[in-house]
Amino acid sequence: MIEMRKLEVLILESHVDAVLRFLGQAGAAQLIDMREKPESWKDILVPYVPKATSLARCSDMLIRIEALCKELDLKIEEPSAETPLTAKESTEELLDMVEHRLAQLPLKQLAKCSAIISKADRLLATFETEHEKETAQEIPVDKSADEILAQLEHKLLEIENLSDEERIKYGEEFSAIGKELLSVRGEAEALANSLESRTEKGNVRSELLVLYRIVKQEKQVLEAKAIFVGTEKTVYFEAWVPEAQVEEITERIKEASDGNCIVVDETPSPEDRAPMVLKPTPSYLSAFEKLTLAFGYPSAGEINAVPIMMVTFSILFGIMFADVGQGAILALGGLIFTHLRRRTDLRAVGDITRYILMSGEMLVVLGISAVFFGFLFGEFFGPSGFIKPVSLGAFGPFYFGGFEPTHEPMKMLRLAVLIGVAHLTLGLVLRLANEVKKRRYKHAPIPICWLWLLIGGFTMWIHFGGISNISRWFSDGVPFLVGLFVLPLIALIVSRGMVSGFTEGIGFGVEVFAETLSHTISYSRLMALGLIHSAMSSLFLVLGGVEHGHFPISSIPVLAVGTLLVMIIEGLVVFVHDLRLHWVEWFSKFYPGEGIIFKPFKFT
Repeated sequence: MIEMRKLEVLILESHVDAVLRFLGQAGAAQLIDMREKPESWKDILVPYVPKATSLARCSDMLIRIEALCKELDLKIEEPSAETPLTAKESTEELLDMVEHRLAQLPLKQLAKCSAIISKADRLLATFETEHEKETAQEIPVDKSADEILAQLEHKLLEIENLSDEERIKYGEEFSAIGKELLSVRGEAEALANSLESRTEKGNVRSELLVLYRIVKQEKQVLEAKAIFVGTEKTVYFEAWVPEAQVEEITERIKEASDGNCIVVDETPSPEDRAPMVLKPTPSYLSAFEKLTLAFGYPSAGEINAVPIMMVTFSILFGIMFADVGQGAILALGGLIFTHLRRRTDLRAVGDITRYILMSGEMLVVLGISAVFFGFLFGEFFGPSGFIKPVSLGAFGPFYFGGFEPTHEPMKMLRLAVLIGVAHLTLGLVLRLANEVKKRRYKHAPIPICWLWLLIGGFTMWIHFGGISNISRWFSDGVPFLVGLFVLPLIALIVSRGMVSGFTEGIGFGVEVFAETLSHTISYSRLMALGLIHSAMSSLFLVLGGVEHGHFPISSIPVLAVGTLLVMIIEGLVVFVHDLRLHWVEWFSKFYPGEGIIFKPFKFT
């Protein structure tokens, strides 16, 4: 995790453009919107309001330059030379400079040259006789560019107005009219080259792109100033900077402002929402990362949940989609998508195709998990009897495989509850680790008491034989009820009350009690969806005539269609419920998803 520092900067208003210009070129500082924290500056500073006329001027100049580029058939996206900014000029001075340089460029004449060349090419295309374009001609030295252009336009107009009979006559031998068109075209090209060579930069097109970039950058500078505050002659702003670049950024700010500034380097407090830098992830984690970030971004200092989610997501998916045959097909499809992704430019394909190809390695992992649990539950394209369930052992009333869920659903239900408690326990342990990492030691007892409540309730559920014997909880089990349920709930209320107040503590205790019960029961969907998956596969086994592991040839078409439908329909349903268990039940324990991604101010 890259540590972030907060810079507080106070500079003279006359130097703010130069400082922002440097920050935009460096691309290493994320500006903080001061409008979102008025309590830190109200009654001392006022919002900084950039000149509306300057912003409107930038927008108008960009429109004009884009129109000129279109006339010259010049793409704005083409790379241009680095913008030569002196870092001491104000935005108004730079815009004046751009206006002056635009006025010196022969843009209208070049646009006319391009139009003449295009029209000459269209007229030449009407002749069927093949021809070669003449080499560039010399332009008359005794005429101005406007005079030459007027003469060329007149020649083209005469040719364009020829009657059909005259066109056919000239077109038979491609004599006078063809040579005339080639001459007009060559003279227009020569004039365009001459006009460009006369400019100070030697290339009008490159100069136009540089001017466009300057105006674009100054517009960003003006928009950035709208989130600052200040006084009549000073500007104040804050920015997040990676710790390794603090000294460099500080020195450059002082240089850009000629020392007329105060820069304070601050260590962020726990209440500050410091942005975090997303590091590149391995390709096999990319799909799981997108699922995690779709819920929200992590905060700085939090444990990276992506690798852990890859494991837990695959386990829950494998339990609900347990099948050796279908899991193998899923893994094979993932390998194919992975191979295609490495040979495909993802930027050139549609969104759906790109996401499918990027999910290849995730499908491989999910398929392997489905194969593993398929062996535990004895499913090969459904409960076909082709393989026998493999047992990994038992722990009390919990059996890790060795049974068919369709025949012994209660074993499957108990296993689902065990998996749910383990998953929620992991989430609370991660919450405790996050509190310790952030040094929020007052919050650390909350996940500890929550764990006490969760595991205590689960222990009572095991000891007294489930909810059906709940009457024993209030007779023989009163000591257990007090020690494993009442005491942790009271401790939880007190712990939260010490942080947020007594009223908040009571509300939080009620919420945790209801959430713990409902979220634990929610994992019973592992059993329900596992049974649905088996039932759907069983239907096609019966239709195909499969019995006791014997697959007749006539069953192949039915099984092929059935497998396809089950993998598409049930696979999507299982995937969605797996995602729900993580987003709703698991993430609520430790992953609020309220982080901010580091987005430095930089020129585009």
